[in-house]
Amino acid sequence: MLDQLIPEDKHNEDTLYHMTIREQLKQPLYTTDDKEFTKEEVRQVIESLQPKKAPGPNGITNEIVKLLFKEMPKTMTATYNACLRTGCFSVNWKVAKILPIVKPGREKSTDTSKYTQSVY
Repeated sequence: MLDQLIPEDKHNEDTLYHMTIREQLKQPLYTTDDKEFTKEEVRQVIESLQPKKAPGPNGITNEIVKLLFKEMPKTMTATYNACLRTGCFSVNWKVAKILPIVKPGREKSTDTSKYTQSVY
């Protein structure tokens, strides 16, 4: 199951495309052509977050994010713009817990395709 959901990263099997991406990641990040997020854009994205979803590893739910934005829209917008400008994103934002859920009627199958993925 792990091989299907989280395949091993084998550098020796990289295609030219993947080698190019690895090289690009070593280059300094310049985002001078990126436009900053507007408060309205951030609001729209935050409002589209689904309620009743499980929180990430930090315990922050979508409802909390919405409340924070309501109280501090300028601060949250400035935070996202600083991340965009510097190319620095919190390590905690990159952590996910993958919960494989068995599809109905496939409980006895040994095929890993019986799982659907939910990422938190």
